[in-house]
Amino acid sequence: MNHYEIVFLVHPDQKSESEAILNKYCDQIKSSNGTIDRSENIGSRKLAYPIQDCYKANYFCINVTCDSDQIDSLKESFKYNDAILRHLIVRKDEIETEPSSLLKQTQEDGNTQLEEHETSIKNDNTPKEATKNIDESTSDKEAEAKEKADQSDDTSDETDNSEKNNDGDETKVETENESKEDKGAT
Repeated sequence: MNHYEIVFLVHPDQKSESEAILNKYCDQIKSSNGTIDRSENIGSRKLAYPIQDCYKANYFCINVTCDSDQIDSLKESFKYNDAILRHLIVRKDEIETEPSSLLKQTQEDGNTQLEEHETSIKNDNTPKEATKNIDESTSDKEAEAKEKADQSDDTSDETDNSEKNNDGDETKVETENESKEDKGAT
């Protein structure tokens, strides 16, 4: 007998029947003298890409010890069950009874979301208040941008004035030269 890890994804519309599907496959393995080493309902997770127009699926993981003939019959069952979106069967060297890394990750993600929700409740940040905070920070940034624009306009005005002064000085110089020429001619 060999050790196998079986992961399969159940259509999200079948969530209420997903436990029954898991039990069906566990019973199928047990009825043919196989043993269930670990059985996990990992829960609903987002898929990396859509499968049959589904963006989420219910994940299940089963570790079993059985013959390859039982695995072949299980593959056939997966193949003809429309509720199963995908399945993967991997042969393992040893029995695994500890929780899978996928289950741990799902639990951590759930705890993180729960902690974020609890933090927002403790801080009494309702969605309206959060929106106000965002609006205030946006208006502050807009005001800062406007001030910077006004400062750059003032700087460009000073530059324009100095050019005007230079133009004015040149005009004065030309006028003085003209007046010297006029005086020298008389």
